[in-house]
Order: sequence, then C-alpha cells, then structure tokens
Amino acid sequence: MGERMRIGVNLYPGVGGSGYLATRLGQSLAKRGHQIHFISYERPFSLMWEQTSGVYVDLVDRFDYPLFKTIGPPYTMALTSKIIKVAHDAKLDVVHSHYAIPHAMSAYMAREICGIPYAVTLHGSDVHTLGLDPAYRPVVKHAVENADAVTCVSEFLKKKAKEELGIERDIEVIPNFIDIERFSHLNGIRLTVESGCVSLRKTEDLQEIKPDEMILLHASNFRRVKRVVGLVEIMRIVVDHLPNTRLIIAGDGPTRIEVERKIEELDLCNNVHLLGIKSNMQEIMCSADVFLLNSTLEGMPLTLLEAMSCSLPVVTTPAGGIPELVRPGIDGIVTKGFEQDEFAEAIIDLLENEKLRKEIAASGRKRVETSFSAEQIVSKYERVLESVRK
Repeated sequence: MGERMRIGVNLYPGVGGSGYLATRLGQSLAKRGHQIHFISYERPFSLMWEQTSGVYVDLVDRFDYPLFKTIGPPYTMALTSKIIKVAHDAKLDVVHSHYAIPHAMSAYMAREICGIPYAVTLHGSDVHTLGLDPAYRPVVKHAVENADAVTCVSEFLKKKAKEELGIERDIEVIPNFIDIERFSHLNGIRLTVESGCVSLRKTEDLQEIKPDEMILLHASNFRRVKRVVGLVEIMRIVVDHLPNTRLIIAGDGPTRIEVERKIEELDLCNNVHLLGIKSNMQEIMCSADVFLLNSTLEGMPLTLLEAMSCSLPVVTTPAGGIPELVRPGIDGIVTKGFEQDEFAEAIIDLLENEKLRKEIAASGRKRVETSFSAEQIVSKYERVLESVRK
C-alpha cells in the first residue's frame, strides 16, 4: 500500500448496485488506513447498521426555493459546492465518482474550481441507457472523457462506452467484488411461509420439510430491465410443473405494483411472496435453493456475486457483463436467449437435478473466491486512485 489518502466519494446512497459497491469499497479502503468521505444527500444505506473507523458522511445541502418548484433543486450544483467544501476542509487528495450521472459532472466542475482530481467508475445504465439519452450524453461524455482516470465494472460496459457513448480515452475494467467472509454459506436455516408471511427458521425447528418444496430467490431494485413481472410469469410455468415451488422476491422499486397484480392475475399468491428490502441477505440467500436473475441489461450484478459466494446456484440470462462472471454450465445456468420458456425450463431442470445444483454451487463459490473477492479487487482501485492524487 502507498501513502494514506483522503478520498471523497460521491454516490447514490440507496440500495442500488453502484451505491452498494461504492460504500463497500470506501469501507474496505478505510480498513487499509485511508480516510473516506461519502458525499451525498443522505447516509448510505449500507452504513446504517455498522460503523467503520476512518469513514465520514458529508451531506449535501438541500435548499428549496419557489423558483425550483417545477424543475426541482439543482442537485449537481449543490453537490459540486459540497465537494469543494469537503476538499478544502478535509484536504482531500482525490474524488471518486460512482455512476456518471450527475456525479462525474459535479466532480469535473469541482476540479475546474478548486483543482481536486477525480476518477469515475461507470456501473451500468449510466453508460448503456441513461448515458445515451440526448438529455445527458454530451455532458456525460465530456465529464468522463476528461476525468483523471476512468474505470468500469465489465468488458461489456467498456465496449458500450467506447462504441455508443463515444469515449476515446483509456478505460480500465475492474470488476465488482464482495466480502467473501461476509457472504459465505450458513447451514441450518430455511425460508418458510406461514399464513402468507415469509420468515427465517432453523431447520431443526421445522416439523416437516417436503422433499419437493423448493425455494427460488430473486433480489433487485424492480427496475424494468430486471423483468420481475416476467419472472412471475415464468413462475406460472414452473409451478404448473412443480407445484410446491415457491419464489421469494427481495427488494422494492417502480414495478412492484405491477408485480403484485401479476401474482394475483396468475393465481400465484401461494407460490410467489414479496419480502421487501432486507439487510440480512446472507441468511436469506443461504435459506434458498436457487437464485434467479432475469435481466435484459446488466453491468456486473452484485446480487449474482453474493448468491454464488453463498454457494447458492444461479439461473440467469446472458445480459451485459453476466457471461464475464458466470461461465455457462460451470458457475451457473446461463440461458442462450431471453425467452420465458427457456428460462422456466432451465429452472425446472436445475430443481430436478440435485447433483448439478451442488456442483454449480461449489464452482460458483470458487469462482468468486478466485476472481471477485475484496482482497483481489480493492487494491486495483487503490492503485488507480493513487495514480491521480495531487
């Protein structure tokens, strides 16, 4: 490790992947002796239940004014001003912006005003969806092109940034990571449903576990690209073949109402259950039989890393950077396309093959240990940040 750094991190503080990764990276860097200042509009979700020495939260000032009634307060400017203040007060060496919109632009403006260098990490829709929108593209391209360093979480995203966003500068691919000690397999717990309520119970407390009662799990932010409604439709096919199969869905987001209506429409109230946002995902993942991800676009999904690290076999689509993480048929089941029938068939085949589930679970855990652990990845970010410090 080089000299101790003082790092400002601007991020989305919610439960999305970019904010979660940014928070965990900041905590990991703090454990290595660096000082971390999270700069955002609220305390990051992942910090709610734990404290890490050397980690500070600097909240962006929220100033409402009648003039902003229609368009909303100009957050990018407020964030820039906060970065400048923290850079001065804490004597920051570098700013790390996670998710380009609007964080890269705020960091760019802060550098223009006070000289603080910045690195940008691209995570997904800031490149392949929002970043391509004419409302944002010229600004995103300029702020990324002129950053002191740029990383992204998959080769897929790098290709998108080059070909579709038009980025010409070097971009280093540093994949997402997780704490493999925090996400490891736990024995003796099971997700159960009683009177429509989902709970975790020790297996010795259960009077009877039906041999064919299988628990599927999905976790996401319910954005449309996650196709959670489609996952409910897939469950109708699965349940017709394996009636005692249940799907537990963790998370919340914009399509939740549609998901609830689809569950009722397809008469799946006894087979599909919404869990809401939970912080104990390790226990939940270790209590299921198979993890499902049905997305059309992904950068490098942390939920797959977590599931694989917990030795939970996965069924997923070939969306975005997923094939860089999950080797088809080895670390998980990756469908060839995005059709519901193929996905449902993959689930059924895996549920009926206990030997394959065990093999994939072991291979998935090994894959994460070898290539996606914090020990493997954090030093790469550390090197990038050290290269652009003042």
